[in-house]
Amino acid sequence: MNRDGTSTTEYVSRRSVLKASGWVGGAFALGSSARRVGARQLNGTIPSRWTVVAIPDTQKYAESSSLVSYAQDQTDWIAAQKNVMNVVFATHEGDIVENGDSVTEWERMSDVMNTLDGEVPYSALLGNHDFAVTGDRESSTENYRTYFGESRYEDYDWFGGTAPDDRGRYQRFDAGGYEFVHLSLEWAVPGSASDSDTTMGWAQDVLDANPTTPTIITTHTHLWDRPDREGHSPRDHDANSGQEIFSDLVAPNPQVFMVLNGHSFRADGEWAQVSQNDADLDVYEMLACYQDYPNGGNGWLRTIEFVQDGGVDEADRIRVRTYSPTLDRFETDDRSRFGFDLDFANRFDDIPESSATDSKRS
Repeated sequence: MNRDGTSTTEYVSRRSVLKASGWVGGAFALGSSARRVGARQLNGTIPSRWTVVAIPDTQKYAESSSLVSYAQDQTDWIAAQKNVMNVVFATHEGDIVENGDSVTEWERMSDVMNTLDGEVPYSALLGNHDFAVTGDRESSTENYRTYFGESRYEDYDWFGGTAPDDRGRYQRFDAGGYEFVHLSLEWAVPGSASDSDTTMGWAQDVLDANPTTPTIITTHTHLWDRPDREGHSPRDHDANSGQEIFSDLVAPNPQVFMVLNGHSFRADGEWAQVSQNDADLDVYEMLACYQDYPNGGNGWLRTIEFVQDGGVDEADRIRVRTYSPTLDRFETDDRSRFGFDLDFANRFDDIPESSATDSKRS
């Protein structure tokens, strides 16, 4: 029995799992609405639990030939858990590399993420270290676009499209009988929701086209963990603060039920909160960033498991765990292991009208 109460047989090494022949999914069209869909079937029924994996900043692993194995262990493990934990999506939270101008670092991480190709749908967004000059939004993103640009994903049927200058993407995946949208947005999400030429405005366009499809957003900066000032992050290099991202993009769009980010490690690199959107619905926001831990993060990642009837009084539950495939152990403190009870059907099936109206965006 593991320290979080799960069986030791729940997580297995990749070597013991026969690799699937590839991802098979349906074609999706921009603007399709949420619906009950033919999710992967187990014994003729729709799976009652599924998992999204968040990969925090890998920059220190990329920088070092002796540490990159921690990142490789992460993607090996995710691929191995595809069927064991019903992993339906993996999201890299940005800062793929430490030095955006280093081709060696990009090649290392491209090889690491290749493990997921044809196995699990995934995204890898643009962090502040992924620019040619760290934190300089005007500097080149050529290496990011070469190794993790649109061409890497465009042949997969789960890939939805890309933002201007390839600085944001969206994906689709099916799980538990629901269809989901995932938005992968660059560091600090610059621009305005009313300007489609910016990453923020493009994201709003995707949400406008999918008003009743439950949506997860991953961006690089959103929450921070500064002691006694946890919560939405401040403005970063003249882009949007976490509060502005929440107020202008998340809160007006009730289909957005979760926001994930990395980047901040002012304390322990972890924070979670539940905020209310404009429709008074809960939004689950989570920070995970371990780059300041030993060995560039010790391989810690986040599993976000959706369990039908897994909560108190048979409520559905989102169960969050922090696990290192390299160490083969869990973090069990309250900031690393927690969860949320909610009703999946009510939250995912009955999404109210968006408050991001044309007049608001004009």
